[in-house]
Amino acid sequence: MYVCVCNAVTERQVYEAIDAGATTIKALNRQLSVGAQCGACVSCAKECLSKASAQKTNLPTNVFHISKQEAA
Repeated sequence: MYVCVCNAVTERQVYEAIDAGATTIKALNRQLSVGAQCGACVSCAKECLSKASAQKTNLPTNVFHISKQEAA
């Protein structure tokens, strides 16, 4: 799917840029020119950033956080 029609940027390219370290629209703009023309793609690019961030923070269900106090 195209995220940015003006610059022919696909969703795959956006996720690859995110995997390579892009964490903001500004970073995606520098790497892929997302939002450089009409700006209609910015909301979709933000959604991609949010989805990628949520996937990185989800822990498996068998992993539990233990505080230092509990571990002592």
